[in-house]
Amino acid sequence: MRFDVVGQYSASANRFLAHVCLLDSDSVAFSAGALVKVAHMKPPAQRGDLQTGHVACYVPLTNDQIRDISIWLDEIMDEYKAANVKEQYVIHPPWQDKNDPLTGTRRFRRYSCAGFVIDSHNQVGLDLLDINEDALPEVNYQQIASAYPLIASANRNLLGKFGLEGDGPWRIVLAGYVMHSLNRSNDEILSGPYRAKAGDELF
Repeated sequence: MRFDVVGQYSASANRFLAHVCLLDSDSVAFSAGALVKVAHMKPPAQRGDLQTGHVACYVPLTNDQIRDISIWLDEIMDEYKAANVKEQYVIHPPWQDKNDPLTGTRRFRRYSCAGFVIDSHNQVGLDLLDINEDALPEVNYQQIASAYPLIASANRNLLGKFGLEGDGPWRIVLAGYVMHSLNRSNDEILSGPYRAKAGDELF
């Protein structure tokens, strides 16, 4: 259903989820490897983009929540357009407000792909994942290279631009954690956030 979560595997690491998106279609008969219409932080943020989906998880949303997420997505896209911003992407933290220096009001919000999905559901009171740094497993550079191959292969020094300082390990939100947060019963999903553990980068 609309705004269920779709994941894509890394091309270089078995079962490593490198990307997560929101399904942006109604009543799709999903199958692994199919092209599906999604909203995601690619980057840049896009709606109605066709992407290959490898796995999908159901999110227990009401019709009102689906409507509210759609409104929120439009607002996020409008913010990017109004600010004419290209630097929409951040790895750590999973999202980061960029405020107007004069008024202090938010101009736009930077996201990782996982942060984009988590925050979309936060908008309707659904807290999928504990993103506090002390609740996240450590991630080494090899895992970073699997999750962000273009960044890692271009220049390791670029990691600082996206919030990863030093040589690691880091405690960051990976796409696999989001899928594991949804690999629970509806009651568990609705009752509170999932706490990621080492190995959850694989799904």
